[in-house]
Amino acid sequence: MRRKTGLLPMLLLAMSGLLASGCTNNRAVQSAIAAGWTRVDADKFFTFYLPESMRLVSEERCEECAWGSTYSDDRLRLYAEYTSWNEEFAPQYLAKQADYVKEIGELDSKAAKIQSWSLPEPVDGYRYTGEARIYDPRDGRLIARMSVWCKDASDLETARSVFRTIRFR
Repeated sequence: MRRKTGLLPMLLLAMSGLLASGCTNNRAVQSAIAAGWTRVDADKFFTFYLPESMRLVSEERCEECAWGSTYSDDRLRLYAEYTSWNEEFAPQYLAKQADYVKEIGELDSKAAKIQSWSLPEPVDGYRYTGEARIYDPRDGRLIARMSVWCKDASDLETARSVFRTIRFR
């Protein structure tokens, strides 16, 4: 005997499918490595890839960081670090920033937050900034962070592509 299915169960099933498939503000964020990009080994902690035009400009790191380095080219300046020091901008501050975008998901099977915004005034020619924060899925503690300064809004997509190449060891 065939059972009738009402509208409400069908809607709930459709909604659960949408939630399971993800949405732009809560999704897994991982991507393939672009051709010609250079691999960076962050000591024993993780690896990531950069456009071949980016060069190491400093190995200086914060006191709380187990590893950290800065890379730059004529469009981007990126700082990557392995650290549990979780100092960040207040949500109230970020909500007021022009062009603010926040994306929650995963990077290499770890919880991640990627956010970006435009600066009120350019700093050394950079008009945009962004960051990726990666958290330990077991306890929610920060384990790595990448921050970037960009000349143009289109450079933020390159930065996001860099963030998505991170692989932990």
